[in-house]
Amino acid sequence: RPHLGVDALTPTVDLRARLEGRLQRGGFRQGAFGPDYELARFQVAGPSAQPLADAPFPDGSSAYGEVILSWDAERLGTLARRHLRLTLGAEAFSWGRVDVEGRLEVQLFHRNLTVAVGGLAMGMGQPAARSLVSSEARWRFLGGKLYAVGQAGTLLFPTAEGTLRPGAFAVVGLGVDHVR
Repeated sequence: RPHLGVDALTPTVDLRARLEGRLQRGGFRQGAFGPDYELARFQVAGPSAQPLADAPFPDGSSAYGEVILSWDAERLGTLARRHLRLTLGAEAFSWGRVDVEGRLEVQLFHRNLTVAVGGLAMGMGQPAARSLVSSEARWRFLGGKLYAVGQAGTLLFPTAEGTLRPGAFAVVGLGVDHVR
């Protein structure tokens, strides 16, 4: 499969990007993993309301692109210590389907507050397309040893009939950070 890639690393920026051309043949689907793969075991995104094992995957081609950008105002540290981190991936298929997944995370107020938003959209341009969104806020206090966290988002529940029912979640909690 043809592909292009770029990596750039400076004291404050880490950028990785790639673009791939892919062929889909004989029902094989490249990149079949992650949350949509688990949901597809019950019902695939697209014109078929069947589980993944029974649903056809059309022959064709696709273009896949991915960008991972990390920025730190001071210096690059560990992944958990970046001021900004963006991950974005998208795949566009020759038969009109588009899948997108992304997450943006920023650290503010001397890295004591982390805010993140993410989303997943599968099968856009097809019947039964689905999307999931989530957000998270984490506030560190007492010198970073303790944190309060809140998360919220959407999800899909499998039903006894084999379909997916939309829902939502919200959680709050307190934690101890041994790494910091």
